[in-house]
Amino acid sequence: MPHTFPKLLRLTRRDEFDAAFASAHKAKDAVLQLHARPNGLGIPRLGIVVGRHVRSKPVRNRIKRLLRESFRLNRERLTPGWDYLFLPRKTTGLTLADVTASVVRLALKAAPPAEPAAH
Repeated sequence: MPHTFPKLLRLTRRDEFDAAFASAHKAKDAVLQLHARPNGLGIPRLGIVVGRHVRSKPVRNRIKRLLRESFRLNRERLTPGWDYLFLPRKTTGLTLADVTASVVRLALKAAPPAEPAAH
């Protein structure tokens, strides 16, 4: 199951998206913008918003596919227990490598892993 993408790993409800947008944990680069918030579930979850400003429906769908695949392949590298809401800033010429680098970098910046407790 590590490379599947079940519904429990997705933000699905409007209130989940609104809570992520309202969060103070934000980061951005040339490719993506991220809003992150703790979810208390112990698993990372993904939300994607690609607005209608991206006029072409095939381009919007390609961006969403790239983000889902990047999250799916790298979710073990992300801090568990956080919701990650991504918005594209760049919409043309994106590759999976570009998106993956941005996803991992921004996720670790906005939601750094917890330091292990010293005994």
